Amino acid sequence: MVRIISVCFCLIVCVIPTLGQLRSAPIQHVERGASTEASTKRTRIGAVGLPFFDDFSLSKNGRASPELWLTTGGTFVNNTLPLNHPTLNVVTFDGLNANGVPYSFADENREGPGDTLTSQPINLVGLTPKDSLYLSFYWQARGLGELPDANDSLQLQFKNRANQWRTVWVKRGGLADNNFKQELIALRDEAFFGGSFQFRFQQFGRESGMFDTWHIDYVYLNANRTARDRATKDLAVRQPVSSFLKRYSAMPLAQYLVSPRTETADTLTTELNSLFNQTRRPTFFFTVKDAQTNKNFQASLESGFIQVFSFSSFLTKIRIQPLPDEVKNLKKLTLVSTFAFNTTDEQDPPIRGVDLTRNDTISGRTVFDDYYAYDDGSAELAAFNVKPLSKTAVQFILNKPDTVSGVRLNIVPIRKNLVNQPMTLQVWNSERGKPKSLLYQKSFRVSYPADPRQGFVDFKFDFGVAVKDTFYVGWLQIGNDPLPVGLDKNTRSEDKIFTNEGQEWVSQAARRSDPNYLSVSGSLLIRPVLGSAPAPKILANEPTIASPQLVVFPNPTSGVVRWNSDNIQQIELLNLSGQLLQTHRIEALQNELELGKLPAGLYLLRLWDGQRSKIQKIVIQR
Repeated sequence: MVRIISVCFCLIVCVIPTLGQLRSAPIQHVERGASTEASTKRTRIGAVGLPFFDDFSLSKNGRASPELWLTTGGTFVNNTLPLNHPTLNVVTFDGLNANGVPYSFADENREGPGDTLTSQPINLVGLTPKDSLYLSFYWQARGLGELPDANDSLQLQFKNRANQWRTVWVKRGGLADNNFKQELIALRDEAFFGGSFQFRFQQFGRESGMFDTWHIDYVYLNANRTARDRATKDLAVRQPVSSFLKRYSAMPLAQYLVSPRTETADTLTTELNSLFNQTRRPTFFFTVKDAQTNKNFQASLESGFIQVFSFSSFLTKIRIQPLPDEVKNLKKLTLVSTFAFNTTDEQDPPIRGVDLTRNDTISGRTVFDDYYAYDDGSAELAAFNVKPLSKTAVQFILNKPDTVSGVRLNIVPIRKNLVNQPMTLQVWNSERGKPKSLLYQKSFRVSYPADPRQGFVDFKFDFGVAVKDTFYVGWLQIGNDPLPVGLDKNTRSEDKIFTNEGQEWVSQAARRSDPNYLSVSGSLLIRPVLGSAPAPKILANEPTIASPQLVVFPNPTSGVVRWNSDNIQQIELLNLSGQLLQTHRIEALQNELELGKLPAGLYLLRLWDGQRSKIQKIVIQR
């Protein structure tokens, strides 16, 4: 792990003085409180019988089924982090516990045991090695997470009658592979047989966050199997259903209704995967429904046969229509798009007692509310700009004028706890497809969502920002601690992400052709909130503070400034070219501010009282 740790440290810390590139990094989280689950808690009494099977398609709330697995261990069930997985949902292992907290946040470089997935006790009484018991599963390193290094590992351990864990399989990291691989492990030792056999998967690697990622799927233990027992008569959905919208994953309903045909995607897609060694010909149903009323907006009769070849996948597409006029009476709407396949997996089931139609249906949601989004709501990595005073912006395009009342943001805890650190959110208008003039900005204190993987924090503006057509929201990088924003790797909108490390805005898509620049791919978890906000709207020409008594002193100053008004809400520091250097939110009754270690010279201070501003020159001496 030494090589990767040193590289990551160099990217985050060493390049700060010279580079201003938008970076991505694995996610790690800070302590938010102790786990509510006792470490020894189990949810059943008595042992599980054979067959033991779980493809995790029935798991809820990101946790593996407590009927089959211990409720501790820190793993995360999801359908967004893997690539080319066997079935809907996998279990992901990393350096975070069940609450999204690093196992060792105090030491960024500490290595050791991370997530563990442990089975409930399994009853093997009456069975012996002659009954040919095999445990099979599929595994993948990295997926859309971070690649484990050569010294990291995923291990499988069996528990014997003496309550000792024995390692029976080890997979080392270091090599990326976008496909899942299947393993079959035989139970050959008499010491594993009895009334309370258990097995567990355990990840070993960096303990300070979402590093060294592994995925497990389709775990199956049974008797009378062989080492060649790799095929299962199972057709399963796996790929998340694509967005109903062409450009976004979510948008305001009023904006959609201006141009429904333009905003509606041509098709919706998902993927069906075969785990069998014969060609299958399933049919499927498709519906688009209102999540609240269950009303059908679109439904298909059972389609004609599709053909899925052995051990291969099939991308299923269906054409869709814009929403009907009747939705004009709604303020918001959540669409549920569902593919339900008729696979006949229930006929002559290959695993006795297991209904494999459990993984034949998949749904996706598209939200029409008060915000725009490109992301699918999940953060696989974090993106940040390491250069102080650099700017990052994301483009959004309106169908009619509106106001921006705030920003919904997924800030990722990584490297260090940034809670209460200052940050500045900004809104720009557009010229020739790039950000131009700053329309509004506001300073906030950093806070993290309750669910860092899929949650957001609302940062509300004081006033509605008037926007006409194309606009941008983003942030100004203040100081040397980068603001890490969630990065969704399942959607692609890097052509809408712009960075500015000096005077020029450049899109991340354009950076891909530059060998000296590390661009990011994916979508940032930043969502402008549209609609009502306290008046007045921010206009291009702001009235100045009328009071002639406002004084800023001392001038010159060594860095500390004071003022004689209790009404100041925000202070901005600019250079003589008008470039914004700092933004400070002023608390009630605050009359003093430390501007930091700036080079000596002449600067501009812009003082804002909520309605008016005043600009004053100030000299900093060292």
